[in-house]
Amino acid sequence: MLRFGVVAAVFVGVSSFLVVQGRAAHASNTAPIQHTCGLTDREFIVNYQLELENVGVYGGDYLSGDAKAKQVESAADDAAQVVRAARPLDPSLKTVRALAPVMFLDYAAAVKARSAGRDAGREMYLAYDIGARVQYTLQTAQQGLAAKGCDVGDLLQ
Repeated sequence: MLRFGVVAAVFVGVSSFLVVQGRAAHASNTAPIQHTCGLTDREFIVNYQLELENVGVYGGDYLSGDAKAKQVESAADDAAQVVRAARPLDPSLKTVRALAPVMFLDYAAAVKARSAGRDAGREMYLAYDIGARVQYTLQTAQQGLAAKGCDVGDLLQ
């Protein structure tokens, strides 16, 4: 078990280093992102926020015993479908659109595993990891989107 922990720690350290190096190289080799804020972008932001809140409410209710796991799974599945159906034009919002459905589905899988008495750690880790990537994308884009008229500040809280 200790050997697995050491291997995992080394893997996380090396992965983190490579990600930081990759971001630095990518940042120096690319032009600034040209943000947009059209109707489909604004619609995506509103719908994504509503789906986040909906899944969050059901998740909280599940943890407090006021909702069934199936309700959370259904809300997360619906959220993934809504986000997948959106068509934002902004490059950063397109990235969020690609990542968020996977985040919702991993969260649903974690709730399903927990309700079945299984370890939900892997699925929950994946959901939070993807959620962190979404947050990073939105934080990076926040100023550029705001300059075009799209506010993503509420998504970052």
